[in-house]
Amino acid sequence: MTPTTGHGTERPHAMHLQTLTAADEELTVRLECDPVIMQHIGGPRPETDVRAAHKRRLALMEKGQAHMYTVVGNAGQVLGTIGIWKIGWMGPHTYEMGWFVLPEHQGKGIATQAGRLLIAWAAAHPDIGIIHAYPAVTNLASNAVAHKIGMKNMGEFDNEGFAGILRCNDWMIELS
Repeated sequence: MTPTTGHGTERPHAMHLQTLTAADEELTVRLECDPVIMQHIGGPRPETDVRAAHKRRLALMEKGQAHMYTVVGNAGQVLGTIGIWKIGWMGPHTYEMGWFVLPEHQGKGIATQAGRLLIAWAAAHPDIGIIHAYPAVTNLASNAVAHKIGMKNMGEFDNEGFAGILRCNDWMIELS
């Protein structure tokens, strides 16, 4: 079952989350190879790496270790992606959340609403207890989204990512 309805408190949009599939690979490439979208995450990734990451995410979904979605507007337009995936080093019921919004849809509350939809969906699943998000401290928009969807900032830390060490905030929400 996928999250299908919801409204944020600012600029609500009719939208739903649709399970990410192999057919969404070009969307993943468009998002993760874009220098503006990736500016706070170490810059655009090489296309071959993005394609491999998309396949890894699909494999994790098949194992039940990730729940990845495209964010779709009421007219069927794709707005971005959002997902959660297990981070075993934090405990068996702990997940990380991440989101991307296409540049033409940014600044409209899309990520906030999609985040609320995904958290509401996750709260109905007892195997998901805690969700973290790790936006770079420089990513004011993503830090604002984390706050608006009810996460608490647990402080800054150095996070190792694909492009090296990034200074990030550790946002967390307990679902139980």
